[in-house]
Amino acid sequence: MEGEVAVIERIKREEGEILIVTHENPDGDGIGSMIALYRFLIKEGKNVRMAMKDDLPYIYNFLPDSDKIEKLLPENTYNLIILVDAAGLYRTGVDIKGREVIRIDHHVGGIKESDYDYVDPSAPSTTYMVGLILKRWDEKQIDKEIAECLYTGLMTDTGSFRYNNVDERAFEMAEFLVEKGADPSYISTMVYERNRPNVIHLLHRVLSTLKMDYEGHIASLVVRRSFIDEVGALEEETEGFVNFAKSIEDVDVAFIMIQKPDLKTWRVSLRGKGKVNVQNIARMFGGGGHKDAAGCRIIGSEENVRKMLVDAIKTEIQKSLKPVKVA
Repeated sequence: MEGEVAVIERIKREEGEILIVTHENPDGDGIGSMIALYRFLIKEGKNVRMAMKDDLPYIYNFLPDSDKIEKLLPENTYNLIILVDAAGLYRTGVDIKGREVIRIDHHVGGIKESDYDYVDPSAPSTTYMVGLILKRWDEKQIDKEIAECLYTGLMTDTGSFRYNNVDERAFEMAEFLVEKGADPSYISTMVYERNRPNVIHLLHRVLSTLKMDYEGHIASLVVRRSFIDEVGALEEETEGFVNFAKSIEDVDVAFIMIQKPDLKTWRVSLRGKGKVNVQNIARMFGGGGHKDAAGCRIIGSEENVRKMLVDAIKTEIQKSLKPVKVA
């Protein structure tokens, strides 16, 4: 409980402007944490803003106050920055500065931003941790809208309660949030069942790039920038595509390579099924994440980047599993 108390006491003392930020290429956990904390602090009379580098993914535009998220720019130094769901301020993708920074996160490792950091790698999600903070601060202030934001992050970061970061705490928090008004059916529908036709056309192209390696233990997909441009989709709408590769029987590690606009940089998402720690693979390329979900960025040609990833994954599989026959 000490981490929660330290965060609460520090924010209570702040009389200046507070900026809440999350990582670039934001997901439901980062966005849900940010908005929930924003709404709560507004109720507490705080001068608070929220911002991020990238546009809000379409699937999260139903969340209350999502339209109040600003574009993160390197402006003046802020009195207090609250960084949620990120291993360090550098993960925002923008050079911003705060006189003090509080990091609230559930990633392993990362940078210590201040003595008020609240980091718990065992937590199911960052929204879970934010939920604990708000409950301890003033449970009565958690309304339906805040509960929706927290539930969205908890649901998406646990893979709808399917990943190995799920334990009894995740279900206890989910129960609490439902009691506060979060509607699991509505939230699930808004996140997973609102694809634009453009996204399905993009998925069709991406699935055609499927490759299997290492006797079917590795599956990969590629999102070329030309695919995105051809169908008029958005890069953030590729979220979840990697799970199609992951779902293949006998696959231990799946990854997707998403080409950035400069055509040289690839944003890579790695997924595992509990046997291989994909965080170790991401770290080889300067990235990070969790055991079953991690990411990094690599510069190079599609062929070379894919080969580097496959070689790194083979090495990690050999460390983690019984030897498999190499094709």
